Amino acid sequence: MPVWMPLRTRALAALLRATSGPVDAMNPRQLRMTRRAVPVHRPVTWVIGRPAKGVTTTARRVTVRDGWSVGIRVHRPSYVEGVLPLVLHFHGGGFVMGHPTIFDPVCSRIAQEAQAVVISVGYRMAPEHKAPAAINDCLDITEWALASAASLRVDPERVALTGDSAGGNLAAAVAQTLVAKGFAGLRHLALVYPAPDLTEREAEVLLGQDVEEPPRGFPVITPDMLRAFRSLYLGDSDGSDPLVSPALGNLVGLPPTLIQTAELDPLRSDGEAFAAALEAAGVEVRQTRYRGSPHGYLNLPGLTAAGGPALEELAGEIARHLTPSPG
Repeated sequence: MPVWMPLRTRALAALLRATSGPVDAMNPRQLRMTRRAVPVHRPVTWVIGRPAKGVTTTARRVTVRDGWSVGIRVHRPSYVEGVLPLVLHFHGGGFVMGHPTIFDPVCSRIAQEAQAVVISVGYRMAPEHKAPAAINDCLDITEWALASAASLRVDPERVALTGDSAGGNLAAAVAQTLVAKGFAGLRHLALVYPAPDLTEREAEVLLGQDVEEPPRGFPVITPDMLRAFRSLYLGDSDGSDPLVSPALGNLVGLPPTLIQTAELDPLRSDGEAFAAALEAAGVEVRQTRYRGSPHGYLNLPGLTAAGGPALEELAGEIARHLTPSPG
């Protein structure tokens, strides 16, 4: 049956068709210009929402391996005293675009709801920095945050990881690495329309959808764009390394996981297959598919019906798993 698409989502699709060039046809210089064009300093709040009240946000830089300096944004509820849980957030953008500032509304809402310190990571991006630069940066910032728990006033025994799209891939890979190292403080993993498998699967992805593709294609992201992002990020790699395709890694022992997917998204079947694989590995999973919604809905609440409810679910699940048990 045809896919139901809300009016706001149809408007978003039309706007993107009218104003956006094909990402799969952009050269590296054009990609860099596109990044700089993102209104990170004065975001369009009616589209992406406003940061939560009572949350203080500070920007700083942290040196990672190779001597590279990575920007982070630290969100902390100003009305809560003492040591708080820690959440690491990794943004989406196909490993080639995106900026932590755009996710201030998301991260500050999580900080407010979970009464936690949320660190959003501005990892290096392709094509200037190919895999595994992004995952290495995310691992290094996570290890830095855990080592700096005292100065950050966070509890290293109550940690959650979250990310959307490419960031969901990075969050899952960081979680697997922490578990493999024996880290016992990871309480929750929250993935929003993730891309856990970077091997070439576009034909399988499309065949796996149980609804017809909308007449004008998937809003926001298409299979061609997925191929372009993957090529820019992986270079000559085939994506089979579990560090860049966590769906191919060991899933046993991962913490309770939330996976949100969008009905109008070529990555939907990837996320739902990952949820099923986690359950088969004995992981507690909550999986939600947002009907009539496109990829990217989380930070487009002004243009999608799912943005608000999805953020409410995301923040609530993280809060639930980071809240200390009675006694």
